[in-house]
Amino acid sequence: MAWLRSSLWDSDSATRRALLRPQAVAICHLFSVARPIRLVFVLTALVLPAAARGEDDDPRAAPAPERVNLQPDTASAEVARMAAVLDSQVGTARLWYWGWSGFFGAVMTVGTVTNATTTGGAQEAAQVNIASSAVYLFATLVNPPPVAFDWEPIGKMPESTPERRAAKSEAIRALFAREVSKERSYRSVWTQILGLAVNAGVSAYMYWGLHIGGRALLNLVAGSVIWEAKCFTSPTAASHLEAELQGTGSLQLQIAPIALGPAGAGVAVVGRF
Repeated sequence: MAWLRSSLWDSDSATRRALLRPQAVAICHLFSVARPIRLVFVLTALVLPAAARGEDDDPRAAPAPERVNLQPDTASAEVARMAAVLDSQVGTARLWYWGWSGFFGAVMTVGTVTNATTTGGAQEAAQVNIASSAVYLFATLVNPPPVAFDWEPIGKMPESTPERRAAKSEAIRALFAREVSKERSYRSVWTQILGLAVNAGVSAYMYWGLHIGGRALLNLVAGSVIWEAKCFTSPTAASHLEAELQGTGSLQLQIAPIALGPAGAGVAVVGRF
């Protein structure tokens, strides 16, 4: 019986092993195939993000940065010449401004001392000089040449970008135009007529109102000379450059009609140097 049970157990074991061997082989084969597949998936998961990062980091894939030209704007030589003229004229304009302001202030001071220490015609003439000098001083102080105090902020404007250079060019052109207009106004025929008219009116008051004829004539001559000197010592570099840029001469004649009565007329011809 023992031998029979052992034979049966051995036969059953052999049968089970025979039945289980194909399944084991299949499972081992499955695991042997799945391992390379898993390895492929793992490597793919590692390589694809690295490749993606590599494409992002590739300088050829990114757009090239725009180059900014930091050199000054050499395309506008005209603006450069305007800037050079304005920069060179600052000192002259300030000297003219403070010089004439100081002169009229000195005349007022002398007139005040004369008015306090004299009597008669000299005192009356001093009072007239104080009043007229005060008007001239005020007109000079409130109406300086534009370049005298407006150039420095424009000259310090940055030029690091095309937009800033364009803004600075526009500011230079605007200041240059104002300076040219101011210079032409000082040399204008109407300015000369205004000065002569004011001095003639003051002298007429002194002659007929105060009855000091000699001092009236002296005031007419001296006042006219001072007025003309003030006008013709004003800066002119900007107007000269403007005439050159426009292709016109620096010497121009102006004709202004002057009425001489109901049936007559005359002209005044002056030069702008």
